[in-house]
Amino acid sequence: MQYGLFLKGIGLTLEQALEFWKKEFIRGKVDADKFDKGYAYSIRHNYGKEGKRTDYTPYSCMKIIMSNPPSQGDYHGCPFRHSDPELLKQKLQSYKIPPSGITQVLELVKGMHYQLACQKYFELTHDVDDIGFSLNHPNQYFTESQKLLNGGFVPILRNMHFTTWKTKSI
Repeated sequence: MQYGLFLKGIGLTLEQALEFWKKEFIRGKVDADKFDKGYAYSIRHNYGKEGKRTDYTPYSCMKIIMSNPPSQGDYHGCPFRHSDPELLKQKLQSYKIPPSGITQVLELVKGMHYQLACQKYFELTHDVDDIGFSLNHPNQYFTESQKLLNGGFVPILRNMHFTTWKTKSI
């Protein structure tokens, strides 16, 4: 649900979400019929088209940080809050974060400053000394990242090929 609502928040339409998730589930060995019967309802529900017709919004950082931690085999949560520090260190190293940056991120995590750790990660991966705002939402992270990478333009998803972008000025 966390990832699905994030995708909704960055602009996936219901039709695009259904197409994306169906492809992913089929690739994961769930046949199309089982997807249509067992999973499509939940996606439509997230968009307010089923059940009580609530149009759900993406989760904020605080909701993710404070919610149930992922169990074995789960992939939701905040990487700074829910990752083992040693595994987080290894992941940061694999992303070519300099050792001094890794130390800064891990110190913030150790102090339970998960959003600041994420903000430091953003600065390190975008080569920015101070982003000048507080990150408090994964969709904000995406939007601000796209602004930096595209010179002030935020791409809008045009279709299910995430490499095909249409830009729109904000």
